[in-house]
Amino acid sequence: MALASPGVVREEVIPADVEINSPSLGILSKRFPGPGKSQVLDLGAPVTSNVEFFSVGSCRIHVEDLYRHFIAPENGAAHLDEEDDPAARLLERALSFDDNARFDLVLAWDLFSYMQPREIELLMSRVARSCRAGALLFLTNSTAVSIPKVPARISMTRVGRMRYQNSLAEGTVANPRYSPIALEGMMPGFRLLHSFLLGENMQEFLFSFA
Repeated sequence: MALASPGVVREEVIPADVEINSPSLGILSKRFPGPGKSQVLDLGAPVTSNVEFFSVGSCRIHVEDLYRHFIAPENGAAHLDEEDDPAARLLERALSFDDNARFDLVLAWDLFSYMQPREIELLMSRVARSCRAGALLFLTNSTAVSIPKVPARISMTRVGRMRYQNSLAEGTVANPRYSPIALEGMMPGFRLLHSFLLGENMQEFLFSFA
């Protein structure tokens, strides 16, 4: 396990368009190599290459586009207060997968960097109910002080590689830089399996569901 130092602080955001070697995606390509009945929950926006990656193995993939339907301010996402739980109501409407779904893999990309801890807890409580034992959760995480105002477009380009595209046109926001321990605390049942530092200012995590 290659753990990144928690003391590392990067001043620059990740370049606008870069292809990165991804050990985690290499692991996933071996875990889902051929025909099977695996189910994948993709919380990101629809990306053709990602759908094709899993279609080769006859996996069933559910794409939710969580940022568009839940996190984006124009869609009504709001901070939680003591008397109301607007995020819970919004999240329930945003997630469309059936209660009977049983996922083997969850792709969260960099979305957690755009969510508050309570929102992550709500999301993962819902997702965990539909995960099989041993299901994997894939996350990416910038170590930079700032991140683009909207999530990156991340696509699988080939085995073990991913293309990271972000837009700085709308500016940047502060990066919460959640640690693996903090993330585990927000995701009951999930435990860190692998952590890799990618280049100068990006990490990726694989969590496993008990």
